[in-house]
Amino acid sequence: MQIHPEMAAVLEQFKDAPTLDFGATPVPEIRKLMDHMAFPPADLPMHEVRELHIPGGDDQSLRLRLYRPGPARAAPVMVYFHGGGWCIGTLDTHDNLCRQLARMTGMNLVLVDYRLAPEHVFPAALDDAYAATRWVAQHAAELHCDARQLMVAGDSAGGNLAVATCLRAKEQGWRGIAQQLLFYPVCDAHMGAPSHALYGQMPLLTTEAMAAMWHHYHPSRPVHPLASVMEYPDVSGLPAAVLVTAELDILRDEGEAFGLRLQQAGVPVASLCAQGMPHGFANFGTLVPAVARLLEEACAKLSPAKAMVADPS
Repeated sequence: MQIHPEMAAVLEQFKDAPTLDFGATPVPEIRKLMDHMAFPPADLPMHEVRELHIPGGDDQSLRLRLYRPGPARAAPVMVYFHGGGWCIGTLDTHDNLCRQLARMTGMNLVLVDYRLAPEHVFPAALDDAYAATRWVAQHAAELHCDARQLMVAGDSAGGNLAVATCLRAKEQGWRGIAQQLLFYPVCDAHMGAPSHALYGQMPLLTTEAMAAMWHHYHPSRPVHPLASVMEYPDVSGLPAAVLVTAELDILRDEGEAFGLRLQQAGVPVASLCAQGMPHGFANFGTLVPAVARLLEEACAKLSPAKAMVADPS
């Protein structure tokens, strides 16, 4: 269990940070701790960064942030859902990562500030994620986006929401999502894969924290298959996926198993396992050169823009 030396050196700087105990500490207190652990802003200029307010899944105001890396009148667009176990995370915790992805892909990116648990349990976050995706497709022209080249993406719980958004689109017969980019997605509420036992005490995500996050997000049982997506009965017809897992992550095996399910259902999947990386590594791209290279590799696996043809209607 050797963490990549560049990543280990950065994690050493956080060794004295307070422990984020999701089982014993109220989530609002953990959010306050996270506010003091934010990454320094990266010097990654954008052509435009715009704050947006739209009707969310409950028709209340939902915040989005649009990143445009260049002046294109109609660029492909990535709708992004941040990680944080459905409990934490903001537009600011993922600002650096979203700027990097926009610059690496040349795509416009829309980051979604969905409702968080435990104040808002399933399906609130999914309702917001889906509402935001449909809104971006419907308002693409005014955002300088090409609705025919729309994809969804996310990390960890955000990756789960990206998959679930694709599944809901399938249920509703909407074919407006051309592709999905998934960083170490949460896929299985059973948490029984071998990687949970192997890496349960690794930094950034422990088995105990993941169990608490599941309880906050979906306290009722059984867990709905739009939350525990590994249990969704039919994943055929979903958009092509780029699936990135982390070698030293409790979620590695369930992510890879879900990728295999997609492939068995005929969905094209390009996979990448980040060697020597723990859960959450993507957020360190502005601090760790090895992570930046992995992000570049993942983005390079995305289909060329001309091949991303969705049905925006």
